[in-house]
Amino acid sequence: MDTININRQKMKRISIAILMTLFFYTISFAQQKNTSKLTKQIETYLTEFEKNGFAGTVLVELDGKKVISKGYGFRNAELKEKNTPNTIFDIGSLTKQFTAAAILKLEMQGKLSTSDTITKYFQNVPVDKSTITIHDLLRHQSGLQSNVGEDYDPITETAFLDSLMISPLQFKSGSNFSYSNIGYSLLALIIEKVSGQTYEQYLYENLWKPSGMETTGYSRPNFDADLIAIGYGKNYVNWGKPTEKKWNGNAPYRHLLGNGGILTTSEDMFKWHKSLLTENVLSIEAKKKLYHPTIRANENYNAIYAYGWDVSKTNRNTFRVWHNGTNNIFYADFMRFIDEKTTLILMSNKTFRGTDQLNFEIAKIIFNKNYKPTIPKTDNEINQKFTQEIIEIILNKGLEEATLRYKNRLSNTDVLEYLLIRNGYEQLSQNKFDEAIGIFKMNCIANHNSFNAYDSLGEAYMNKGDKILAIKNYEKSLQLDPTNENAEEMIKKMKQ
Repeated sequence: MDTININRQKMKRISIAILMTLFFYTISFAQQKNTSKLTKQIETYLTEFEKNGFAGTVLVELDGKKVISKGYGFRNAELKEKNTPNTIFDIGSLTKQFTAAAILKLEMQGKLSTSDTITKYFQNVPVDKSTITIHDLLRHQSGLQSNVGEDYDPITETAFLDSLMISPLQFKSGSNFSYSNIGYSLLALIIEKVSGQTYEQYLYENLWKPSGMETTGYSRPNFDADLIAIGYGKNYVNWGKPTEKKWNGNAPYRHLLGNGGILTTSEDMFKWHKSLLTENVLSIEAKKKLYHPTIRANENYNAIYAYGWDVSKTNRNTFRVWHNGTNNIFYADFMRFIDEKTTLILMSNKTFRGTDQLNFEIAKIIFNKNYKPTIPKTDNEINQKFTQEIIEIILNKGLEEATLRYKNRLSNTDVLEYLLIRNGYEQLSQNKFDEAIGIFKMNCIANHNSFNAYDSLGEAYMNKGDKILAIKNYEKSLQLDPTNENAEEMIKKMKQ
């Protein structure tokens, strides 16, 4: 009897083990299948985006694994040299996260405190700025204005500090938020004073080298010049390379140093992301401050500017850690859903409509089931003229005739959403509600998968006082993009 019971228990344990193995295998297979499906959807979207003029690199991590790392368009259009994962880009304000991490590293080393006021590091600080702390600079709550000069304007350290110190504060330090590039330039100076090294050398030894990032910096990496992307501005004008601009020897002048202009690759930034997941560079305590520093009394952690990162809670009750950077030629975007093991890294060397929304669209593909991403139309002279023609027809002859003209357009011609939205809001600002509604309706016809098109139409109806149609269009916008908090909020307000 006992023997039979023992055998039954043994068989039961074996059966459970087999079932559990099958269960986890099924989950694993389903995850792989879902990841494979998402990867294909994203790649298809990026291919279409490239056809319309996008140039840059994109890296995507899903479920902790890198699934996409590709180049699109040209790093040198004249020589037809393609972008690759090894192309070097100017990442603009993504630089700020390195400055913030360096400050926290110095604090770990016992060389400073984020509660220090700037009077500890600089002489002749005016009374109105004497209470500014390193914490204030990191969170853009110092009250300092954004800039006191252009990125590549030559300036000495003394002249820069003089300009900064005499500039008027926008508010009492610590009381509000205003994005300040010069605040981060001041942090770069503090890093140099405390460490006794140049900004770039300190970052290399304490952040980049431990992370395996050998293609990141201003000039220290001795970049292969052929791999540095040429920047292309509006109408594809050749802007040149960042390293061809006026620099103070091996680094930019004080207007840019520490707040922007770092050169790197998408692959190196992925190494940085992976390093931040460990204690390789920053301790757990330091990373808590990096993402969740002390906040002001009127704030909560649902959406804040932390230390060099924008941190916000998603509708999935996870956190998005994000920042972008641009000089209106180059554009970079670094979006991390750390809790969900998903990372999006984008770098671009060409001014192109929609690039600033690309990572957001990819995130929606990943997290919103059945989401259809918006691919911007080619922003060329033909489409600009045709959009203006359609707007004039709406204003002078009505939407019906404009719709007929739109449907009979040439195959290589289309309307541009950003121009329709811009003009629609111009009409709205003049209380020309019907004109605005006509333009926004045309946008919905031309861009029927755009949540923004229906959001704008909803706003126009709301301003006109038609709550029923306003709610209807906001609901359509929310259907297309369930993360559209504005639509959700407006529906709640109008249904009260």
